[in-house]
Amino acid sequence: MRDLITIVLPVYGRSKLLREALESVYVQDDPDWRLLIADDGSDAMTAELIQQQRSDSRVKVVRRPKNLGLFGNLNAVIDEVETPWQLILCSDDCLEPQAIGQLRKAISSAPQTRLILSSYHSIDANGDFRTDVNGAFYDRFSPSTRLFEPGALLQPLLQYGSINGNITGLLIRQSLFRDAGPWRADWSQSADWEWLIRASTQTYVLVRREPIARVRVHEGQLSVSNRKLHRETLETLEILSGLLRHPQLQRCGLRRRWATHHAQFLLWNVIKALPRVGIQETLQQLVLIQQHVGLLPTALALLSTLPRRFRIRGTAHPLLPPS
Repeated sequence: MRDLITIVLPVYGRSKLLREALESVYVQDDPDWRLLIADDGSDAMTAELIQQQRSDSRVKVVRRPKNLGLFGNLNAVIDEVETPWQLILCSDDCLEPQAIGQLRKAISSAPQTRLILSSYHSIDANGDFRTDVNGAFYDRFSPSTRLFEPGALLQPLLQYGSINGNITGLLIRQSLFRDAGPWRADWSQSADWEWLIRASTQTYVLVRREPIARVRVHEGQLSVSNRKLHRETLETLEILSGLLRHPQLQRCGLRRRWATHHAQFLLWNVIKALPRVGIQETLQQLVLIQQHVGLLPTALALLSTLPRRFRIRGTAHPLLPPS
């Protein structure tokens, strides 16, 4: 049981993509896994597909009596996982066939860690590979597999954001939730970033560069909806202001520069949404940026990125954080 992994699959609809996610579990090279499907109130077609998986003794299905949201669903899973480790797989993503075997080897190679982050391939709505955006980010702070001491990941978490950019592929030892606490169920966009900040101060973190999953980028994903509704603004700003005040980062002279780099993305989205949401909501968003990070330095950071922003318009390349 020491290295036995439960693949946690939170589900809310998306039956077509869910089939691909399930298939990626069943074709694992290492068949010694468990699968917990946490159905957060899906439609009848998706629920029927989920029930069909009960024929495999390695699969456990739970259905919520009411919709809890992604992170509320994951909090309920904490007490439902019966193995020492859980691996999160979103229902629109897929595992690589060697994922479980590679992760079990990683556990053995770094017994002091309780949290493993892995690279992944990025795919589009049709499953075709996209530009290796994830790898470009990882190359900036960890070009090869690396073990971070407790607290050492705080600086990259400020400079680069949530690092993983997605919860698929997070391998978490169950005992870490006891020390770091659960996910913020009242958040819908940045709860993974916020939890990683807490968790990374409690344990060694292994950052692996071997991709173990294919993460899908499409218009139906939760992050796209959150961006359109400005749900990410307050959550991201709260994280940035907390990291700016974090005692372990006070000697980091670049922390404000990194914070305003993240905030300028929010400012850009606020400006673009002005014709749609109106002046009152726009002013509210600007006030939040001023309170948490500072509007003037954020505006200057935005202006500095405009040449690159227009040069790469229409491509899959992001604006990488400044070094």
